[in-house]
Amino acid sequence: MRYRLLCVLALLIQPPVVADLPILSDKVLRMGIHNFPPDFVVSADGKTCAGEGYLLAQRLFSQAGFKLKAVCTTPARMYLLLDQGEVDFSINVKTTAAISKKHKFVEPAYMPMQLMLYSHQLSTDAPQDKTVAAIRSFDYLGQRQQLLQQGYQLVDMPDSISAIQLFLHQRTQHLISYQGPFVAHADTQSTDVVAGLKQKKLAEIDAYFVVSAASADHQRVIEVLQQYAKAHSCSYLKGCR
Repeated sequence: MRYRLLCVLALLIQPPVVADLPILSDKVLRMGIHNFPPDFVVSADGKTCAGEGYLLAQRLFSQAGFKLKAVCTTPARMYLLLDQGEVDFSINVKTTAAISKKHKFVEPAYMPMQLMLYSHQLSTDAPQDKTVAAIRSFDYLGQRQQLLQQGYQLVDMPDSISAIQLFLHQRTQHLISYQGPFVAHADTQSTDVVAGLKQKKLAEIDAYFVVSAASADHQRVIEVLQQYAKAHSCSYLKGCR
């Protein structure tokens, strides 16, 4: 009888067995990426994307305890994803009309850029009809409207590389493009493709991390970027360590 009583007492005071709880993974941030090499590169099938800028963001946010997921998209689609909070942040210029004023551009800038107008020589097979290859939804610091007012016809493409390819295949007379993607793509082509092109510098502008106002983590994203810039005395985030 005494043995049974001791067994009952032992069961009563024994701590309950609790199943192992899953370990929560790091918080995941989503970065919107469109084809803008060499900083942001999207594969031909649009399923994977990376690039120098993504690797920088991955390293920077991992130090703050975040994991980073690349969301491969086009510029026009990216602006919708920012509005909907489907991506937490991306990279863009401040003057894009399609980006809501609610979203936050973080100082300091990510990198400086040069906006260029490239043109084929008259001796090429390119049309002489004032056609300009461009990226859909990019207003190019107001240059899009100025070109239209001057009688140019813009041929819109989904991203920077498709616009550059259209131009280099001599389907348009001109190309409006930021210098970085054009040089990155032109370096992969044979020299005779780009030899003799005329070029005109239209403007200089900075690109920034833009954080979605609809992101649940928007304030923390801003803090991480600003703290990193302050700790490393960055004038631009690109190349700053």
